[in-house]
Amino acid sequence: MDTKELSDMRLKQVAVTNGLMLGGIIILFFITKIFTIPFANFFLVLGILVLFQGVFGLIRGNSTNSLIPIFEKVAIYEKQKMGSEWYKQRKSGYIMNLLFSGLMFLQFYWNRHSPDNILEIEPVFMFIMTIIILVIINTNLIIHFRKVDRSTSETDLKGYTWRSNLIAVAIGIAFGLIMFVITIYYIISG
Repeated sequence: MDTKELSDMRLKQVAVTNGLMLGGIIILFFITKIFTIPFANFFLVLGILVLFQGVFGLIRGNSTNSLIPIFEKVAIYEKQKMGSEWYKQRKSGYIMNLLFSGLMFLQFYWNRHSPDNILEIEPVFMFIMTIIILVIINTNLIIHFRKVDRSTSETDLKGYTWRSNLIAVAIGIAFGLIMFVITIYYIISG
């Protein structure tokens, strides 16, 4: 794949990823404004969706097929470029989905008898969280693109999955702390 084609593919990947993320956030925002949704139900639905994604991904195995053509093209390219690390990365991503769905089911269990816990999202809070999420996702994409696209052989990517998962956990913990601080600040000042 030549440089221009690779650049176009990566640009489309970023655009579609950001579009899907923004679309999902906007849909969530409007759903919470139209309907009264208890936290327990939100966690249950989110847990089911993520569980389905993780199980379906593990069942699909090494398939590069995707409903979105650009993601299929990216998967074919990265599978060829990364070799065994691609398989490890996909499998670890699906396992993370399963763990995350378990966390969502646990949240559902803890909140199931709290009818006063209604999911309400303030526009300012949603805007700040959207910006933070997009910055994290796009930074992660850029780092991934540089590592994969600049590698000349599979040996350049040896251990990449392990290191990227470790970094993702560290970023997740930092993001969780930032969300916690912003939430506490927002509650205290509001």
